Formats: sequence, structure tokens, C-alpha cells
Amino acid sequence: MDTPTWEVVAALKRNQVLNSIPKEWRKPNIRKEMISSGYVNTYEYLNLILPPEENAITNLSMLELATNIAKGNYTSYNVTKAFCHRAALAHQILNCCIEIFFDEALKKAKELDDVFQKTSKVVGPFHGIPISLKDQVDLPGKDSSIGYVSLVGKPKTEIALLAKILQDKGAIFYVKTTVPMAMMAPQTVSNLHGYTYNALNINLSSGGSSGGEGALLGSGASCCGIGTDIGGSIRIPSCFQGLYALKPSTGRISYLNVTNSYSGQELIPSVIGPMARSLKDIEFFTETVIASEAWKIDSKLLPIPWKNQSHLKSKKLIFGVLKTDGIVKPHPPIIRALNEVVAVLEKSGYEVIEISIPFQKDMLDTVVKVFSADARFEINNESQKTGEPVVSVVKRFVSDKIFKKPITVNEWWDLGNQVYKIRQMFLELWNNTAIQTLSGNSIDAIIAPIWASTSFLPESKADHLYTSLFNICDCPCVVFPFTKVDANIDLSDVSYKPLNEEDKENNDMYDPVLFDNMPVCLQVVTKKLEEEKCLAAASSIMDCLTN
Repeated sequence: MDTPTWEVVAALKRNQVLNSIPKEWRKPNIRKEMISSGYVNTYEYLNLILPPEENAITNLSMLELATNIAKGNYTSYNVTKAFCHRAALAHQILNCCIEIFFDEALKKAKELDDVFQKTSKVVGPFHGIPISLKDQVDLPGKDSSIGYVSLVGKPKTEIALLAKILQDKGAIFYVKTTVPMAMMAPQTVSNLHGYTYNALNINLSSGGSSGGEGALLGSGASCCGIGTDIGGSIRIPSCFQGLYALKPSTGRISYLNVTNSYSGQELIPSVIGPMARSLKDIEFFTETVIASEAWKIDSKLLPIPWKNQSHLKSKKLIFGVLKTDGIVKPHPPIIRALNEVVAVLEKSGYEVIEISIPFQKDMLDTVVKVFSADARFEINNESQKTGEPVVSVVKRFVSDKIFKKPITVNEWWDLGNQVYKIRQMFLELWNNTAIQTLSGNSIDAIIAPIWASTSFLPESKADHLYTSLFNICDCPCVVFPFTKVDANIDLSDVSYKPLNEEDKENNDMYDPVLFDNMPVCLQVVTKKLEEEKCLAAASSIMDCLTN
């Protein structure tokens, strides 16, 4: 029997995903119908066509859902069914799911309802809450194909420790979401599933590599999801879809039994964290997961209990703001957001100073070398198993031109020393901000762009990262939405003289009409292992906005 071509395997997988949707929820023309109705925003369109009683459920935050389920206002089954229905439609518009298992989710929901009916108690804080998972989070019997055709039909036998923690506390899993090939790109595309589009503007990218997760959450078809981040992969899709998210430091949330590219690469390790539509949900998720003391099971975790930082709410933190990295200037709405957040904080009595990163280019060069150290051997090797081509966006991020062959152990050690040097320079820069502040204390947190644009057209050559510095330095980051693009205010700067070719490409890409109404998100960053402080800083910023 002939081995099927990669094209056949990919087509069969896509059909399998669609056939996992109940017949009554299959709408093969829904994307065309949405566009012909004049909609680009999937969240708004789904609110229009779905039953009001389902919208009432899916528009709630995770904490609100947990409260309603615990009070008996909603059953786990009805909550799960509402999210499954919305996810089914969202996938057919955005192409955001790679594994769909609604039947298992609804069965689990019924079991939880039975427990609640008998005991009048929830099994845990996530009782009956549907939580979506990035494709790489292992579940028994499910593929973790991470964008490769070669990994289709090779289901996992173990459950990721993080998934086990959530499941034991009552969470229900119903989908796994799309990623780019090898998860090494800031947009989500593969030969396996195709392209994943933005939930708030179908003409734009959802970002990557947690792009399926971002699109699902942005469409309202998930209240909380799990992403991973090695160079911005949680933050970029969250930014493009107006979400809240946490990229933790290494060692706070378990990565055990999570499939990964470059497994064992520890110079700039990937981390795992929550993405949601509410900052309180991010706080709730993180505190609950860390309280599980998973370091007793996962040897890579640090035994650091959750530290209550509520006292910081009354403290006037000192913020540093990074407006540009001196290589690629962010688009006008992002600059406006940075200026406005400074004004809001200063009006509320916070001290804010401007900072710059003089070693940004050296840092980016080092990141590229780390990711390209095997001369793309792993990606080429996995692709060649089926003959599928390496997608262009991955080729740009993982180069086979920097090194002609995988580097030697000694060269890897040299790279390790360079990473250490950059971390030291960053720490010294941070500590030296004490010279600039009125109090003589160094800053508590940095506010920075996440990307130089609010999204981009699919397959665009948009590659400049405002995220990687905080990966190489292992800093926790919280994403928060601040404002939206306003085509009447955020005009193109026709007098701007680009700094270089990359800056010119980014500047030329800006179109206020195309990006109108897109969310403008920023990231707040603290020192390594200060997740609690980072969340408190984000909360302080949001309180200033509210007030």
C-alpha cells in the first residue's frame, strides 16, 4: 500500500476536524455569509447569529461563570454546550481548532452536574469551566501535531501536568487550537491546517504561535485558554485580539508533558501561561495553579508559593516606559497609547520615566542565533519525513543561513555566555534607573509595546519582536488592552523618515482604515519571578484607567 502524500494526510486531518462538529452546527458558508453581511469582527457576528441565552453565557468571564455554576444558576452542561457551539462556528470562520472533542466535553459536564446535584458542592474552583488548550498541551488519545503533517495520527498517552491540575479542579477540555509549523512564527500558518485569521478583523492575522488560542478567545468561544511563549507567542496573539495574558518566568507553571520544538533547549526556554478576557481571570488562574504545589511533581518547577501582593495596590509604583527600541518605531496608535498611559499614571500620582535599550540589536541577534543553532535541522528533518515544505514564515524565524551546520558544543557554550551577558546588562540597566527617579529607587515595572503594529495582513513579512528581550531575560509579562485604533486620530506620519529598511517596511504597512477599531495592547514587565508583582502592577494600571 502506497504511503499517502502529505497533502492527502493534511486534507484528511482538516476533514476530521470538521466532521467532529455536530451536523447541526456545520455551516460551510458561514465565512462568506459573515463577509457578505458586512462584518469583519467574528465576535460581533457570532453575537448576532447565536441564541441570546448562549451569548449570555459565553460573554461572561471565567470567574463569573464559576460563581454562577457554584450557585446553581447554570449547569456545567449548558455552559459547555454554549462554548462548544460558539467554538464550532468560530473554527469554520477563523480556522482556529486542530482537535475538537465536544462529545467528551459534554459527557464530562454531565458527570460534574451529577456530582453537584448530589452534593450541592463543586469539585474545585474550575468546576464546569470549559478551558481551551494550545495544540502542544498533551491529552491522552489526542495528537499534539504542532503544525507538522508527520505528527498526525500519533496520539499522546500522557496528560500534561498543567492539564491534570486543571482537570482535577473541575475544568472541561473541548478543543485544542492551531499553531504554526514548529510553533516558531508570529503568525499561525501550516501546511496541515492552513491560515488562522484574526477574530476582530478577519482580514488580518491572529498572530502566533498561540494564534488559534488567541482567535478562539477573541471570538468569545473560550473564556480561558493555555498558551506558550518562547519569543512572544502568548503576548502577540493576545495583543492582536485585545486579551489579557501572563507570560511567566521559567519555573512557575509546569511544562511537564507539553510537546515542544527544540525540547531541551534551555538558554531561552519556552514558558506556559493563561490567556483570558479578564485580568481577574488571569490572577485567579495563576494563583490557583501555583497553589497546587506542582513543584512536588515537576522537577523543573521552583518551590515558590504564591505571594499575596495586595499591599502594592496602595503603593505608588515607579514605572519605566519603553516607547521604541530604536530599530522599528511602533505605529501611531501604539505611540498614542504609550503617551496616554503615561499621562493616566502621572495624573494618578505615579512616577514614570522613559527608558531605552541600547543593546537591543545585540539581543535580537543573539535570539536569532539561539533559535537557529541547529541550522534548522530539526524542522527540516521533521518536514522531510512527509515531504512537506517548510513554510516561509518559519524560514524567516529559524534560519539555515546564519550557521551552515549545527553549531558545536563550544559554540553553544559561547552563546550561553552571550545570553548571560545580556541578562546582566538588562539587570544593570534596570537597577541604574534609580539615578533617574525622584525617590532614588529603581523602577518597579516597565510598560512596553508588544508588537510594532496592532496586527498585519496574512503572510506579511512582519517579524520585528518587542517581546524577545523579556524572554531572554526571563521576565514575567502581563498583556492588557488599553485603547483602540481610531482612523480619525491615528493618522499616518507622512513626514517620518524611517531608521532602516525594516522600519520602512513597518511604516509603509500602516493603514489607519484597515486597522481602525483594532485593540491596542501593551505589556507590563517586572523582574524575574515577580509574577505576583507584575499582575498587581497591571491591576494598578487598569484601576487608573477605570477611575
